[in-house]
Formats: sequence, structure tokens, C-alpha cells
Amino acid sequence: MRSTIDRLVQLLERSGPVILLESQSGGHPSSRKSYLAAQPEAVLQARGSHISIHKKDEKAAFRANPWDALSGFRAEQKEWIFGYLGYDLKNSLETLHSNNPDPVGAPDMFFMVPGLLAEIDHRRNELRMLKGTLPEEAGASAADEDAFTIHSFDPDIKKEHYIAQVREAQRRIREGEFYEINLTRQIRAVYSGGGYGLYKKMRAIGPVPFGAYLTFDEWTVCSLSPERFLKKEGPRVISQPIKGTIRRGTTGPEDASLKEELKHSLKNRAENLMIVDLVRNDLSRIAVPNTVSASELFEIQTFGTLHQMVSTVEAETLVSDPVDIIKACYPMGSMTGAPKIRVMESIEELENYRRGIYSGAIGYITPAGDFDFNVVIRTAILKDEQLFYSVGGAITGDSSPEAEWEETVVKARALTGIH
Repeated sequence: MRSTIDRLVQLLERSGPVILLESQSGGHPSSRKSYLAAQPEAVLQARGSHISIHKKDEKAAFRANPWDALSGFRAEQKEWIFGYLGYDLKNSLETLHSNNPDPVGAPDMFFMVPGLLAEIDHRRNELRMLKGTLPEEAGASAADEDAFTIHSFDPDIKKEHYIAQVREAQRRIREGEFYEINLTRQIRAVYSGGGYGLYKKMRAIGPVPFGAYLTFDEWTVCSLSPERFLKKEGPRVISQPIKGTIRRGTTGPEDASLKEELKHSLKNRAENLMIVDLVRNDLSRIAVPNTVSASELFEIQTFGTLHQMVSTVEAETLVSDPVDIIKACYPMGSMTGAPKIRVMESIEELENYRRGIYSGAIGYITPAGDFDFNVVIRTAILKDEQLFYSVGGAITGDSSPEAEWEETVVKARALTGIH
């Protein structure tokens, strides 16, 4: 089935935008279905308050709150919509700003109504068309478009600068400004080849349950995310924050030992619990009273290059507009820290780039209002033969600055391990 998906993506992306939401981890409970969306019939884009909507031969441009625009777009279309939410949509939720350099320049929000939509059920090994028909050439072998080479890496900040940022964050923690902050850095690289070639190589290094490939005219997104931001199915809403990371071992016994080390790490449990409490608080804003609960704490999940600590928080809701539910929890607490608003102000001051798509969410909303979105981490963005990839981690008062740097190095191996 995977080879069929690969051929379809490479065929469809030649004629327009494609969004693949791929569950890649065979044994993972969230890896049941994948979706392939293409041939857009309507498109919503937002950058700040500048909104554009394309429908067939019609185009409208106006100013509005992007969240309101998304809610209206969904209500008007009444169909499946696929796309992403950028981190900087925070500015339309709170009195915040994003003034750091933005070399990618992608929209803060992109959603499309696909004319072609396929659902892949991995347990049944079935592909079902929900809308449209497959191209006639789908059964034929696509040209070999897998070649991809990274020629050089250029971290935006050096090790000593990142460590200095960690120490400044810890000073602010001691001053009582916040408890925990997710501090990130951006890596750039020069590359040659096609974006789907990179996506396949990243997937081979470490399959994940919430992978995504998005390709547009000017830029491409290759996301190998292990983290779910938010899912709604009927009245049930769940979030699964990740906080706590350790590398994989080079031998079986070492790998098992490292996994146990993470499982019993008091530091990582404390960091994870802070984010769980933040997510519980976010969900309480849209939840039926007394339905918010942490149904699983500190589960260790294993991926290609690392082990991670995952918790599950869930609630029941009666809120009818899915956009209102997403807004209440956005952005994901694991990508900010706590308390959320003050931390986002400090992120803007400490980091040297506009996060954009990174730290946002990629996913879909159904006509019935159900949805599923990942957290945009482990994600490469390609534009003009430049590659952008961000890594980071949670900083607390007792963090080791040196260890925090090394954690970003481990997380970058999903990219730096590609040859």
C-alpha cells in the first residue's frame, strides 16, 4: 500500500497542491488511517489579518481575524478541509506579535477543500475514495523522483549562543516570570532534489503516527511528527503532549536501559506534568464540567532515533464549532511552556526567527466537525533550494544547559542522519 501512496503523491503533485496525512508506525494505536487530499476546489489562506479565498475562477481578498475566517470557510463549504495552522496565529488569539526574521514567508494558515480525497485503512490494507477518482496513470510506475541530497548544514545559532539563551531563560524562571519554556533553534541547509524524496528518507529513519507531506507552488513541508495536538471524535476530545526525550541505544541492552532511564526520570516527569496541567486547563475551557482527565501519564513511546514520554488528556465537549475547540487549546502547550501567554512573549524575545509553520498543527476537519491535528515538530520546510528545520526542548530551573543543547542534537538526527 505504501508504494501505491508514494506513486499517487508523486503523480498528483505535478499538477497542484497535495496534502498527505500519513500514519506510518505499524504497531502504534494511532496508525490506523492515512488521508491523501489533492485537486483543491477552494482554498483559504491567511497572513496576519490578510485573508484570501480562491474558489474555481473566483478570488476574494479581505481583512479579518483568521480564526473567524476559518470558521466561516468551513461553514460555507460543509466538506472535508485539510491544511495547517501556523504558530503565529497566537497573535490573533492574544495581544502578542511576531517581529523576528521569517525566511520562509509561508501563510499563517492554509486550508483547502480537496476535489480528490482518498482514505487508506492500514489495518485492512484498503484504499477508499471519499471524493473524486484516481488518475488513470495511478497504477503505473512514476518516474524516479526520490533523489535528494543535503549539501551543507548551517545552524542559525551556535552552541554557546543557545546555552546563553537557556541560562537567560533560567534567570527568568528564578525571577518568577514562568515555570517552563520551550526554547528552539533553527537549522538551515542547502539541498538538491525533490521534496518527496526527502520525506521518504525521513520516514525510513523513523516512522511516526502523525506524518504529513504538503506541497505547494513555492514551498514544501515534510513533517515526521510523533505528537498529536488535538483530536475530536463525537463529543470526545483528546490531546497527547510529549515532553521528555532520550536517544536510542546502539545495542539492545543499552536501548532498554535508556528507555528505563527516561521512564524513571524525575526531571522529565516534572516537565511532562507541567504540560499536562496546562493542557487540562486549556481543555477545561471547552469541556463539560468534571470531564477533563489525564487518562494516561508518562507512557514511553519508541521511535526511530529516540524514546519519548507521552501523556494523554481527554475531555467531553458540547461546543459545536470545531474551530472554537482548537482556539481554546492553541498553540500546543508542549511547544510553549507555562504559563502560556508570558512564555510566548519570552519566546519572541529569546529566539531569533519567526516559527511559522513549526510549532503549529497539520490536519483535517470533517463535515461533521470531527478533526485530528498533529504538532508540527521534526519538520523540514523547503523553499528556493533552502531547507529549514527547527529543534528545541523544555527548559526548567534545574535544566542542564549542556544537556539541553545535546537534546536538540539528538532531535536533529531525523534530518542530519540523511545521506
